[in-house]
Amino acid sequence: MGLSDFEHIARDLRPCLVGIGLDFFGDADKAEDVAQEVLMRLWLLRDKIDFTEPVRPLAVRMAKNLCVSMWRHDNCVVMRAEGKGIAATATVAPSEMEDSDNALLLHNAMDRLTAGERRLMRLRNEEGLDIQQISAITGLSPRSISVMLSRARHKIMEMLKKGGHL
Repeated sequence: MGLSDFEHIARDLRPCLVGIGLDFFGDADKAEDVAQEVLMRLWLLRDKIDFTEPVRPLAVRMAKNLCVSMWRHDNCVVMRAEGKGIAATATVAPSEMEDSDNALLLHNAMDRLTAGERRLMRLRNEEGLDIQQISAITGLSPRSISVMLSRARHKIMEMLKKGGHL
């Protein structure tokens, strides 16, 4: 499926997805996060989805499940292990430890970004999409995407600097 085909589907689904988020949360920002996240997930799964069948039921189910997950995330405290035991790291090469530590630092910094910033960073860095493609998927203007990505990168840099990692 090409970007233009997906853009057409995304335009049709967006109002429905935002509506589900609004019904669940009563908050326009969270509703927009739901819509963007579902559209991003559909984009990532585009090769595995049969788009000859109606996509709306799948998107609605994804949005409802996402709403529940977001609610749980907001209302539960998740404890993460901050380090590994000495025995676990004794056989790991120093370069592997450094890579692992860097990945953990980046992961922790990404967790501190807003949901929208994380989503855009994933599309840009992990999926390798350009600003125009992200705009087609999310429905945001290219200028807004550029600004949000820039702010997200600056936040990550500041978090790493404050932690003494840069």
